[in-house]
Amino acid sequence: MTSGLLRDARGFTLIEMAVVGAIVGITTMIAVPSFTQWKARYQMKQAATELAGNLNLARAAAMSKGAGITVTTDMEYGRPTVKFGGVFPPVTLNEGVANISATNVGFNMFGLRAGGGSTNTLITLTPTHGVAYSVAVTPSGKVDWCPKATCP
Repeated sequence: MTSGLLRDARGFTLIEMAVVGAIVGITTMIAVPSFTQWKARYQMKQAATELAGNLNLARAAAMSKGAGITVTTDMEYGRPTVKFGGVFPPVTLNEGVANISATNVGFNMFGLRAGGGSTNTLITLTPTHGVAYSVAVTPSGKVDWCPKATCP
């Protein structure tokens, strides 16, 4: 009677395990590049959003203090850095940003951009790979970002 139980015992064959392994391997090969691209886009979006938020914060601080504030963007020790003229501590953007255009953006006590003429001041964030993002500051002080090298 026990011999019948042993004959009916079943498991996975080596071929079935190899097929499952191949499916998992192919799925991984397809997913990894997509994940890498998604991570690069996410880091750039996060950096552009953070920079725009910090510029808006500097603008609000200039209006609140009733005095001008100059925001400086530059590469410092190989990392993109944003400085606020001593009003706030400097901010270093995430490692997905390989370069930031060196720019000074000033806000006067009315929240308007100081200097720069009648065109937008553009700050470009260049990634290690992928598409560059930009942050634009209008003469009226409005800050906006876009997933392109130049904002309209």
